[in-house]
Amino acid sequence: MTAPTTLDKVMADEILEVIRAKFDLKSVSDIQITSIEVDRDEHKIRIDLMITTAETPEVLAKSYFGLTGKVRKTLGSDWSGFFPVITPQFSSGVHA
Repeated sequence: MTAPTTLDKVMADEILEVIRAKFDLKSVSDIQITSIEVDRDEHKIRIDLMITTAETPEVLAKSYFGLTGKVRKTLGSDWSGFFPVITPQFSSGVHA
């Protein structure tokens, strides 16, 4: 079986929902996936996030643990040979 070369929008939306659920923080006003890149040579899926929040880095770090496993489960069997590398960037403050 060969894996697809890109993630479709439905899969990207499912990944975003898993990430939002994992970071279930009241002060998070926005979580966006800024890019998803599939690296077939290294068997990685690079997922860049932008999280806007007023929470401390310590609180966010607690939510980050276990996220990779949840994303892998969401990716399903078609992507089982790929490892998701999730890189969050944080922006302080809450936007109205």
